Amino acid sequence: MTTINEIGEFGLIERLAAVLPTAPAVLEGIGDDCAVLRVFDRTLLVSCDLSVEGVHFSRETMSPEVIGWRAAASGLSDIAAMGGAPSFCLIALACPGDCDVTHVEDLYRGLSDAVLQAGAVIVGGDTTRSADRLTIDVTVIGDVVGERYLLRRGAQVGDKLAVTGRPGTSAGGLDALTRKQTAPELIRAHEHPCPRIAEGQWLCACSNVHAMLDVSDGVVQDAGHLSKAAGLGIDIDPESVLIDSALSDYCAAHGLDPLALALTGGEDYELLFAVDGADPEATLALFRREFRTDITVIGSFTNQWQDVRVAGDPIDRGGFDHFAPAD
Repeated sequence: MTTINEIGEFGLIERLAAVLPTAPAVLEGIGDDCAVLRVFDRTLLVSCDLSVEGVHFSRETMSPEVIGWRAAASGLSDIAAMGGAPSFCLIALACPGDCDVTHVEDLYRGLSDAVLQAGAVIVGGDTTRSADRLTIDVTVIGDVVGERYLLRRGAQVGDKLAVTGRPGTSAGGLDALTRKQTAPELIRAHEHPCPRIAEGQWLCACSNVHAMLDVSDGVVQDAGHLSKAAGLGIDIDPESVLIDSALSDYCAAHGLDPLALALTGGEDYELLFAVDGADPEATLALFRREFRTDITVIGSFTNQWQDVRVAGDPIDRGGFDHFAPAD
């Protein structure tokens, strides 16, 4: 018997994709951030994300509003990763019967606040009873902006790997919450991540951006998806990775490695993308004129190997896998 722990989350997805049929209207099915569907004269992006108590959040450390915001942000970021515009959300909730009604109302306020900020609305969903924990399922429906959407595949030899923002802050915030430490900037980054909707649309409109996804499981692990989709290797330059000053200070105070958090910490929902290597800084300079968001080249694509390395060295494990055995 092969267990899910043995093949991991992404191995499971590959196995399931192999047994499921498709249809002519499906332009992109399982395996990317969103499904891409052609419905009459519209090209739709559809994403579905689960948040499970005890896996993604704890009611002991997070308010219901924060739980709702984070659940919505995960799905909205999938739309951003393909350069789309979110329009509608459906929310399915499973909760114990003794759950406080006010708690659920506040949870939906958090969901709605995140969705409204992204330019979408909640239009329905489902509710049911669970035995002892909350489970939130967020389905986001969005539109392709213009004629183009970005996939995980498409990177080319010589492309540069670039990322928005300063990844690792969410992981720092989670550590602070776990240790019950005061780190307001990091905790804010963890509790209220902001999907890069506008930035994703701008990058998608650039013909020299070849592939993109969002950083949900960590820079290294998510870079691995770009690497695998292109059949190329990626070499990350650790000296190019921007470290947030609040993260650097927090790590110094608690004996942590900020670079490790920046490379392997998840749930930042920044955008990680492949840009043409001929003159990537010209594209980044134009981006900086449009947004106050940081953007940095942190690596390059190569045909010398087919995995992700840091400073040319192979690494063991790069991010979060729901079914990976505990260390």
